[in-house]
Amino acid sequence: MLDIRQANTEDIELIFQWTLQLHHHEDDGELKAHADFPVHLKQWLSGQLEDTGNLCLIAEVDAQPIGFILASSIINDNGFLESPAKGIIQLLWINEDHRKQHIADTLVSEIEQCFISVGIGYIECNYTSHNNLAKSFWDKQGYLQRTVTARKMLKLPDSN
Repeated sequence: MLDIRQANTEDIELIFQWTLQLHHHEDDGELKAHADFPVHLKQWLSGQLEDTGNLCLIAEVDAQPIGFILASSIINDNGFLESPAKGIIQLLWINEDHRKQHIADTLVSEIEQCFISVGIGYIECNYTSHNNLAKSFWDKQGYLQRTVTARKMLKLPDSN
């Protein structure tokens, strides 16, 4: 049976491991990670869990954690938009052996309902261009591509 619960600080190691798996899944090797990336990632995740503007949900099957979603609400009141609040899905991960069981659908739906309940009218998420699994999933959820990020790697002089 699927249960959804709010993450707490005791879940940090599990969320950290899942986020590392997601990083390895999406990493194209183009941008070199800092040598202390794992330390910085764990610190960032801890801060995300403590931030009251964020919501992290854990999916469990038979009391075993099998995935999570981390979402944030952001207010950018620069006067450009009628509604300055937006939701952002930062991370979504389901263990491979539990995919295609609508667990990710359920987590996204829970987050969407939370955003609706506080008057947030739109959500954004990001994924790498080569992650076809993510593209297919988000397309099925009704998320439409609205922006494109282009990157050019510049040749820097040797720093010797």
